[in-house]
Amino acid sequence: MSLMPDRIFQCANTTCLPFINTTTSSIKDCQVACLAQIQCQAATFYRSTSSCALFADMLNQNENILADADATSMIVISGTRFPPGQ
Repeated sequence: MSLMPDRIFQCANTTCLPFINTTTSSIKDCQVACLAQIQCQAATFYRSTSSCALFADMLNQNENILADADATSMIVISGTRFPPGQ
């Protein structure tokens, strides 16, 4: 996964709302939660609340990034899931 510290996804439309919001104890656990969901393409972890938001159908993720000192966003790198298809 590609990490973007101090960044959040901000979308002008509702197609990039998270499909799952969960609580995880760390950024690593948020990454694992995303990689466990085949439809997950990106995630954002909020340090202050230990909240993890998982996103599907994220097109042009880099165009939808805003600064947020409380968050770290991550994008799944295509072809890196192991085993493939998961």
